[in-house]
Amino acid sequence: MTEPAINPVALCTAAALLVLGLGMILLGVRAAGAGQRPVVLVAAWLCVALAVDLVIFGFFPEDRVDGEAFGFRLGGAAALFLVVWLVCFRVHRQALALEQPAAMLRQSQEEAAALRERLAALTAERRPTRLATNQRLRHPLVADPGREIGIITGDLRDIDFVDVWVNSENTDFQMSRFHESSVSGLIRYEGARRDASGRVVEDCIADELAARVRGRTPVMPGTAIVTGPGKLGGRNRVRRIIHVASVQGEPGNGYRQVRSVARCVSNALALAEAEPTDGGPPCQSIVFPLLGAGEAHADPATTALTLLTAAYEYLSADRPVAIRAIHFLAFTDAELAACRYAAEQLPGLKTS
Repeated sequence: MTEPAINPVALCTAAALLVLGLGMILLGVRAAGAGQRPVVLVAAWLCVALAVDLVIFGFFPEDRVDGEAFGFRLGGAAALFLVVWLVCFRVHRQALALEQPAAMLRQSQEEAAALRERLAALTAERRPTRLATNQRLRHPLVADPGREIGIITGDLRDIDFVDVWVNSENTDFQMSRFHESSVSGLIRYEGARRDASGRVVEDCIADELAARVRGRTPVMPGTAIVTGPGKLGGRNRVRRIIHVASVQGEPGNGYRQVRSVARCVSNALALAEAEPTDGGPPCQSIVFPLLGAGEAHADPATTALTLLTAAYEYLSADRPVAIRAIHFLAFTDAELAACRYAAEQLPGLKTS
């Protein structure tokens, strides 16, 4: 009995197809994009299936393999090729489907990291600019032009036409140190009695505030306490200081804005409406900083919209009020933009 002749051409062609197919599977399928991957996968396993076909029939050229697929009867190489290709293609496609969620997760994590880096770069490139000059923007109520919401830019120390200053304070009512960059520290220093060299000899406002809250701290967020103006009464014609608990402190994490920041506005306005103790007429104007947008790093746009909305609701109420002008202080260009945007969102204000 003679041995069947081996077909070397078929075997060489099978080897080439096998190398090409496996190369496409190992490199091409994973490197291709999501839309091209199915096409590469089909071509890769076609090459492998043909290679298997040629190997078998290269060694056994006289053998036959018969089968049936999709209602058609196939024989020999065609049947074997179809069986190998369908099995391999289905298994590989399922394997890729299992890998897809992990790939999508990696992609989303990479995109999030890139976005964080971009935001950090933008923040580093663009710092808020401190406004040096005072500007007064007036927005009267449409229904009552005698009442207005104002925006004041620049340094608080240059304001000498507002009866009541509001101080953004923590829930412990501990005023900032003199040299800290905050409204609390500025009001404390400017209201203190100082000698000719500028050294504080009497901490007027801080001492009065400490006496008023002694044994009652920490207070609830939004609590408002009134004190005298100290030396601000003479230099800036301030009649009273209203301290509101607009930030909360946490050891190791600093301060954050309280959730009820709108209540700070309504409580401060209620105190400003109270009968003055200096024997003068009722207070008619008040100025707020953007409570919590400084040391507590709250978002200026959200804060401004909340505060201006609370002020507008107070002024537009159908009741007699002594306060006729509620001002908001913008230290930086970012705070000014936030206040102007907030005013534009209130349809009852004239913003032009």
